[in-house]
Parts: sequence; C-alpha cells; structure tokens
Amino acid sequence: MIDQGILEIVASLLKSQDAEVREQSALLLGSFAISAIARQLFDYAFGNMRDLLEDETLAVREACAWVYKRLSGNDDGCQRIVQSGSPEDMAKSFVMHASEEQIKKTDAEYLTHLLEAMINLTFSDTGIESLSNFGLIEQVAKILDGGKIEEELDEHYPKIA
Repeated sequence: MIDQGILEIVASLLKSQDAEVREQSALLLGSFAISAIARQLFDYAFGNMRDLLEDETLAVREACAWVYKRLSGNDDGCQRIVQSGSPEDMAKSFVMHASEEQIKKTDAEYLTHLLEAMINLTFSDTGIESLSNFGLIEQVAKILDGGKIEEELDEHYPKIA
C-alpha cells in the first residue's frame, strides 16, 4: 500500500478546505510513521504539516503534533524532521501557544505532543542543534516557574497536598 503512492495522496489531503479531512489525514500519516519505508516518503508531507502547526482548528493542530511525536520516536524519523526544517516551526508554535498571553487549557494536548516530539529530537545528534534557538528553553522555564500558566492548569490538574 505504501508503494502505491498513499503517502503522497494523504499528504495532499492535508491542504483540504475541510478541517476534518485535514485532521484525519494527519492521523493516517501518524499511523504510517512507525514504518521505516513510510518515513522515507514523508518528504511529501512535511511542508503541509508545518502549515498545520498553526491551523485554526485545534484538532488539526493536535493531530499534526501527534504525527511529529510519532516520527520522532526513532533516530531516522528525527533526522527527517530536522532535514525538513520543521523544528523551527515546532519551537515557534510551542513558544507562541505556551506564552502567558496565549496559553489555554484546551491547548494542553497540542503542546504536550509538540514538547514530546522536541524532547525526542534532543536525543538525536542532529535534533538538539535545531532546537537551540527560538526562545524554546525560556518558554519551558516560564511554564515550570508558574504564573498564569499554573493558574490555568490548577483547575484541571489540582495540586496534591
């Protein structure tokens, strides 16, 4: 099935006008991410996936971040992510959506998937350099330090005494 151009077709569907089609296409791509053969063909998808990091529909952004998380699960996937130039877009999106002005509980899954993917990238020799800029470390430090972010999350994740 992978040899029959399915990745190219699914990657083109990431540009659909319909948000559900974009979401389901991303989820299907993520399902292929564990296949070494499929990862070799992911070049078709990266440009469109990078655009989806700022999709207006949260479910689409979450699905896209999940794809990056799945791809980053091995060194080959990490290398492909880095070669695509995606880490810059991933870091910028994370910093923007996790800022004190923008953070929302509803973005938690999206931010978690992105953060897991970026952490996985740091285990790869090629990945760690790609994330060293863009204010990522500072933003993660702010999240860990509290403030409005802590207030937002307290409601959903109460502190254990």
